[in-house]
Amino acid sequence: MKKFLAILVSALLLTTMLLGAAVAEAPVTIRFLNGFTGGDGAFMKKITDGFNASQSKYVVEELQEKDHYVKFETGEYDLVVIHGDLLPTYQINGAIQPVDSLYEAAGLKPEDFHPTGAAMVTLEDQQYAFPLDIHPLTMFYNKKLVPEAPKTYEDILALAGKLGDNVYPMGIPGSGLSEWYMMFLAAQNNVELTDEGALKFDTPEFAEVLLKLNQMLFVDKVSPVGLGLDGEFTTFMTDKPDASAVQTAVALTGPWFYTAALEKYGEDLGVAPLPVIGKGPGSYGGAHTIAVSAKVTDPAKLEAIAEYMKYMFTTENLLNWADSGQAPLYLPVIEYLAAHQEEYPLSYTNSLQFENTRIAPPVYNVREQSQYLGSTIYNLVVTKEGLTLDELMPELEKATSLAREIADE
Repeated sequence: MKKFLAILVSALLLTTMLLGAAVAEAPVTIRFLNGFTGGDGAFMKKITDGFNASQSKYVVEELQEKDHYVKFETGEYDLVVIHGDLLPTYQINGAIQPVDSLYEAAGLKPEDFHPTGAAMVTLEDQQYAFPLDIHPLTMFYNKKLVPEAPKTYEDILALAGKLGDNVYPMGIPGSGLSEWYMMFLAAQNNVELTDEGALKFDTPEFAEVLLKLNQMLFVDKVSPVGLGLDGEFTTFMTDKPDASAVQTAVALTGPWFYTAALEKYGEDLGVAPLPVIGKGPGSYGGAHTIAVSAKVTDPAKLEAIAEYMKYMFTTENLLNWADSGQAPLYLPVIEYLAAHQEEYPLSYTNSLQFENTRIAPPVYNVREQSQYLGSTIYNLVVTKEGLTLDELMPELEKATSLAREIADE
């Protein structure tokens, strides 16, 4: 009996030890939330799967959700992708935390990223995210109609009336990228749009930008009038214009349309930086950053996040993101793209625009502050022939007043 009890006790001790070891060796799980529900999602998943397969100490559980901002604000997540324009809002709301120490733990530093990206994630002299990419307004052109990329507005004007019936140099959308069109022209004219934490539109300089856009439509006629949602791209994809349809030779549009354009035009598709329509080169765009929830305090989770960032931000692994058509901000990848331009024409071209690409001003609730501009005012600019400064300024003053109210909430 004593011998049986001794064996039983030994078995229990061994089981307890094994269970304890199993618990101690359980991998640390971090929940990574993003909105990559389009074609780019598979490429980010490839990075995550590679990290999980490379070691057994940590597991990244990646969740790709269309409404990921809502889920982030109501759920428990450790890592989250935040667009560059929204980063200041989440920082002010206290939803994310500084990641300077994680940079160090991952063997990274701000100087490893393009200055535009490093500046974007620097708030109050601290790093609040890892800059992943910038996706600026990009120029596609149909080589059958335009053998070489237009570099200036004069080049665009020279095409007007020379491309055939119902074929225009470019398209200006009625909606979709409305804010991007106004903002890229503001960037090319060095127009400042902020004042003490709020957007400010009621300046002669910005009014001049909008009147130029109106002139492009109604005076210079470089674009058809009355295009709808994403009209700058849908007209570019038209190849048999008739009395009821128009075609454009150039599209200033989002890089996310690249796959569709390439499938249609193949080798006849050209990709280039935006032409200079204002006083100098410039573009406007969105950006992706990777931030850490303010709720994360567990040292083991912070260590896991640092290891994941260390794995992601290498040339080998981040090229997966370039494969999706995105343009990473990590300098070694930018150097690689420059050496392999033919393999990555879109990512390389957009990396050329980084220096002159403007992201939305770092103000609180920037999307709400610019809503009146992007809807009511833009509609006025692209529909009212002969728009005057006297007609435009009251609307810009109203947009500025509404932006100030939101900033002061």
